[in-house]
Amino acid sequence: MKKFLIIVIIILMSLPTLSAIAEKPIIGVILPFSSAFSGIAEEQKNAIDLVVTQLSPTYEIIYKDSKADAEGGVKAFNELMNMENPPIAIISCASWVAEALHPLTAEKGIFHIVIGSASFNRSVPNHTVRFTIDAKVEEKQLAYYLSSFKKLAIFNMDNGYGNGWAKIIKNNFSDKVVSSISYDPQKKDFTEKLKIIKENNPDALILLSAGNGATIAEEARNLGIRAQFVGTRPIQRQELLQKAEFTNGLVYTYPSYDANHPIIKEFEKAYKMPISVFGIEAYDAITTLIQALSDTDDTPETLFAWYASRTYQGALGKVTFDKVGDANYPYLYKEINNGEFQVAEFQYPLLLQKTKIQIDNIFNHMDETTAETAKLLSSTGLTSKISTELLQKLFDQNEYSYDVVTIDKKGIIVNVAPENFKEIVGENISSQEQVKRIHATKKPVVSKAILTVEGFIGFDLQHPVFDTNGEFIGSVSVLTEPEFFGQIISGKVVNFPVEIWLMQKDGEIIYDVNKDEIGRNLFTDELYKNFESLKKVGKQMVESANGEGEYEFFDSSQNQIVKKKLIWTTIMVHSTEFRLALAHKI
Repeated sequence: MKKFLIIVIIILMSLPTLSAIAEKPIIGVILPFSSAFSGIAEEQKNAIDLVVTQLSPTYEIIYKDSKADAEGGVKAFNELMNMENPPIAIISCASWVAEALHPLTAEKGIFHIVIGSASFNRSVPNHTVRFTIDAKVEEKQLAYYLSSFKKLAIFNMDNGYGNGWAKIIKNNFSDKVVSSISYDPQKKDFTEKLKIIKENNPDALILLSAGNGATIAEEARNLGIRAQFVGTRPIQRQELLQKAEFTNGLVYTYPSYDANHPIIKEFEKAYKMPISVFGIEAYDAITTLIQALSDTDDTPETLFAWYASRTYQGALGKVTFDKVGDANYPYLYKEINNGEFQVAEFQYPLLLQKTKIQIDNIFNHMDETTAETAKLLSSTGLTSKISTELLQKLFDQNEYSYDVVTIDKKGIIVNVAPENFKEIVGENISSQEQVKRIHATKKPVVSKAILTVEGFIGFDLQHPVFDTNGEFIGSVSVLTEPEFFGQIISGKVVNFPVEIWLMQKDGEIIYDVNKDEIGRNLFTDELYKNFESLKKVGKQMVESANGEGEYEFFDSSQNQIVKKKLIWTTIMVHSTEFRLALAHKI
């Protein structure tokens, strides 16, 4: 009996304790609670706590304070690692913390998620993912806006964020920056340094600030500084709206996100304040991590692989991770208008113009390379081996080309590139409108939307080919990809509260985010029968190359009828016109 009891005791001692069995795996979250970004940290914590309340995950969240520097972040990480049950994953905020923890988490074999970190360099591949858009993306967005000003002043927090951005702006606008001053974010009075800025009389004052932006704006206006206030995403804090008489008009860069996601209302209901993109990042980070942990074996390698090259739909909207682990989604401009954070109105014509410029540039490049090929075909003919090589080169020069062909003066396709489309050689396309036009005018043409012999609705650019005696022998054609307009436009409007669509002058919709509308005619299709305001705007679009108007139609989800504001411009190539329109709800 004694021997039996000894065996039982040994067995029991070798088993895990009940408390050990009950222990949940830990996710460590390191946030800058004691810093100029304390408000952001609290918001991020609240967003994560809300997820825990909703999902009741089988993981315990433990928070640590990184304070205001990398040293604080490393200390917080070490505290987590020295626990009896170290975390299986770490979420950290702030670029300086991310940079410091990246090699340490890799060394310890801990998966790492980075939020609130626009600047970040990897030294260890396939280990860390980042939800924050890289500063280079925001830099381009900010630079585009700042380029319209002549004299720039910078007033930045004396920390990694502020000094880093000040350096970027000075590098981009060395000839425009008339003043660049850093300040201690723990101070409450900035008057003396703002006086120096006033002496330089800037027309734009860039506030690289977080929680103290409202105080700085008030002091600047009281000093008589009338410069346009400009900021980056950390400046959007509720304090700005409490001093709207001083901050109205502030323009800042900001990531786009899904404004209709349930977390927006849930967060405000729970915490009696709106959520910003910092909280939204934290929300997406923890929800995706919980999903990734349930789908994998919890190792850094498999967790990273779960994220890399993945596209998901979350509070940030449609997000795509690249192969190195960085998230990608659009940036936009916001402003304070009538005491509210709003998408900046000036952004709509700006976005429309940028889209037009990109399409124009593509068509111009296609036109120039096709014209050059047509000249070379004069001496090679339309069907020779050299002409085939010329067609392949033309195809390679235009990333949005579907195929390239030569057409003889009877309207017969006689050569093609790439070679895998050779089955269309011999097809008679003499009945197509653009072929008739080029044969009649002997001048370059662009088709309207046509049903191609390749089997889709496309657009055809053609240049005439003349032999060495100047005789017309046919034409060379570049056919655009089926999703030509969609490939360009979709990347510009994803997550944005706008729609961009294209219409021919006859009313045919040639591109729309709702694919069911492509190919319909605005003036004759049953879908538009009861929307007189839309058809009225459509007629104005036919009559005028540029303009604006308002109409009622379904929203982008096709669920409800809403009122929209519309602006449009024109893309013209060789007398063929397309109306490029941007609409947003009002």
